[in-house]
Amino acid sequence: MRYRLIVGIGALCLLAGSGCSSDMGARVAPTSQVTVSMPATQLPGPHYAWVPMPAQLPAESDPRVLDPQFRTRLQAALDRALQAKGYTLAPSASQADFLVAYRVGVRDGEQVLLRDEGVGSQPTPQAAVECTSNGCSQMVVPGGDGAPVMDIRRARYTEGALQVEAIERSSIRVVWRALNRGTVSRKDDSATRLDAIARETLAQLPLASR
Repeated sequence: MRYRLIVGIGALCLLAGSGCSSDMGARVAPTSQVTVSMPATQLPGPHYAWVPMPAQLPAESDPRVLDPQFRTRLQAALDRALQAKGYTLAPSASQADFLVAYRVGVRDGEQVLLRDEGVGSQPTPQAAVECTSNGCSQMVVPGGDGAPVMDIRRARYTEGALQVEAIERSSIRVVWRALNRGTVSRKDDSATRLDAIARETLAQLPLASR
C-alpha cells in the first residue's frame, strides 16, 4: 500500500540572512504546534494495525529519524497513546478495524535574531537607530571605528514534524489526520519526551468505541 503526505514537512519556514555573524551559542526554545487537518468523531472500531508510509521528503531521510531504535521507541510511544484512548493493537492488518501510519522528519535551520544586551535588572536592546537618506534601521550599532554595523545573530535550531493518519481498512481512505511540527531539542528522543509528543499528537483523536 502507498500513501502520500498531504501536509509537507518542507512547508516549515527557515529564516536565513546573508552577511550576519554566526552565534554558535544561540538556540531557539522548543515549541510545537498540532494541526488536525481531518477531524473525526469516531473511528471504524477499537482494533488497529500499523502500515508503513514510504519516505518522500528529504527531511524524512535524515539519519536521526531513520535510526531503527528511534523509530521503535516512537512507535511504542504512539502505541501507548493509542491504548490510553481505548484502542487495541490487532494481531494482523486483516484483523484490524483501521490502519495507522506515521511520517516523521527533521532538519536543521537558522533564525535571524536581533542581539540584546542586558543592563542591570532591566534588559535593554543594544541596537540603536541609524538614519540615512534611505530611512532608519534598528539593527545597527556603532562599530570600532564609529561606523554603523549590523548587530544580528543566527540562532541555530532543529525543526521536526510528526504526521499520524488513521485509515479505514476496507476503503483505504484516511479518516483522521494530525500533524505535530515545531522546533525540537536533543532530549526529544527520550522515552518521556516521546510519550509526551505522542499524547500531544493524538490528543484530538476520538476515544475508541466498543
